Amino acid sequence: MNTAPGGILTIDRLVAQVSAVPAIAGQASQLFVREKVPSSLLDDAGGKVAEANVVLMIHGGYWPSTVAFDLPYAPPHGDEGGDAPYSWMEALALRGFDVFAMDMTGYGGSSRPMMDDPGNLSPESQALMIPRTLAAVRAPSYPYRLATSESEAADIDRVVDAIRELRGVARVNLIGWSGGGIRIGTYAVRYPGKVARLVIWASSNYADDGPDGPPANLPEPGYPVLFQDRATGEGVRWRPNVRRPTQVAPGVMDVVWRHACLSDPVGASWGPGGLRGPTRTYWGWNAGAAGTITAPTLVLAGEYDRLMASNRDLHRALGAKEKVFIAIDGASHFMTWEKQRRVLHAASAEWLRTGTLEGRNQGVFRADYQANITPAEDMA
Repeated sequence: MNTAPGGILTIDRLVAQVSAVPAIAGQASQLFVREKVPSSLLDDAGGKVAEANVVLMIHGGYWPSTVAFDLPYAPPHGDEGGDAPYSWMEALALRGFDVFAMDMTGYGGSSRPMMDDPGNLSPESQALMIPRTLAAVRAPSYPYRLATSESEAADIDRVVDAIRELRGVARVNLIGWSGGGIRIGTYAVRYPGKVARLVIWASSNYADDGPDGPPANLPEPGYPVLFQDRATGEGVRWRPNVRRPTQVAPGVMDVVWRHACLSDPVGASWGPGGLRGPTRTYWGWNAGAAGTITAPTLVLAGEYDRLMASNRDLHRALGAKEKVFIAIDGASHFMTWEKQRRVLHAASAEWLRTGTLEGRNQGVFRADYQANITPAEDMA
């Protein structure tokens, strides 16, 4: 535990889990959880916190929670994002929230079954390992995909229950980015009674006509480990969507990659160096499933994000009466490390606190490049 300026405590925990991942089903595993909370909130409440203040954040496909949501970097002089922290967790904690973030199985400080063998990568990724890590491409020692919608829901549920017990609440608020969007969305479908409000930022894997159920055979044949190097993560996925000179502050991409490597020293040592992630088999994130969600839901997407259209579809399909969509100008899929992170911080905080955006609990909005949020009914 440590205390930062502003009286924000950072507490790291390992939560014991009986895994539902097919490769290690029934075996003991662990899930890393970080908490940021104002010390005054715990002092005043004696460890019990009001439900509206309790938040769990779920990361996406490669970046673990500590990099995605708690980047330890102070805004440099002249940063166009002002004094908004690069840690979304810190931004919420400074607003009085008790913020948790977890690493799913296969990421960061959580268990990584079958993932220490570079031969369990795809043949294309194995080729990147030659000659530094592998002499030649070979067959995987575990020839299946690793995680599933069921195993990931079980991981989230274990942490949700631990938080509910720790803070004395019946429900928690959930925030999910990218792969975290499908994770919290399908969790809310399975466990609606444990969810207060949702914030879904740029969910991946949503399709109105996506599959309702799992494939006939689980686990699916394939390989268990994904790999993303800097050339792909930054050069292919991020930089092409940086379209304004002030969108990303100088040096930020270097900071992000440095901390990504620190979060995965094994992946950093493979081939060109990179981040590992588990392969996943997903189902149940479609219009029918979204229509069953009644928790108040805020959906956000950057206007430079290829997932904008599918997230608009998701917003339309949601069954919640209280639902808002916001399109954010000058922002990519990696907005959490960009100028417009200030919109993420402000919009998510208002939604979690009051269930509104700019005082409204329904509608479509747009944030301009100066972070002004206005209705945009022409997008509805």
